[in-house]
Amino acid sequence: MAIAIRDLEAGDQARIAEVDGGPAWNSNPLLWGCYLEEKSRGERDVLLAVRGDAILAYGSLIWVSTYPPFKGEDIPEINNLVVAAAERRQGVASQLIAALELRARLAGRPVIGIGVGLYADYGAAQRLYPKLGYRPDGRGITYREHPVAPGSSVPVDDDLVLWMTRRL
Repeated sequence: MAIAIRDLEAGDQARIAEVDGGPAWNSNPLLWGCYLEEKSRGERDVLLAVRGDAILAYGSLIWVSTYPPFKGEDIPEINNLVVAAAERRQGVASQLIAALELRARLAGRPVIGIGVGLYADYGAAQRLYPKLGYRPDGRGITYREHPVAPGSSVPVDDDLVLWMTRRL
């Protein structure tokens, strides 16, 4: 059965919570409630990859990024893209990214951005994004969206990020 990409709907919260997506999968109802509110205000688009009734992945597009260079250049940000562990390496992330890119392109945005973590759990994303045409934005790495200066020490966690962009 083919994969479909569709918008998040209010009834999806419970279905997302039922998915055994692995350690990166976030089923917190507070997060999804917040995403639905942001979606209703036009601040974020949230897409799901589904096969039949099964939710395989999710991802969102933040129209005004909190990463200062993206915000200043009006670059929307692909955010919180996660594929369920059992569905990885099957092209699901690529399809979801293509759908998010299409949203940005249809909104007249010439560039889209994405951040990627720097430790091994992000290895698949670190390999995928360049294959899809994403290139580092040239500003180095950040911690909590602030530049990391040479010689400084920061925790290696989800907030240590390399930002990338792609021309649409």
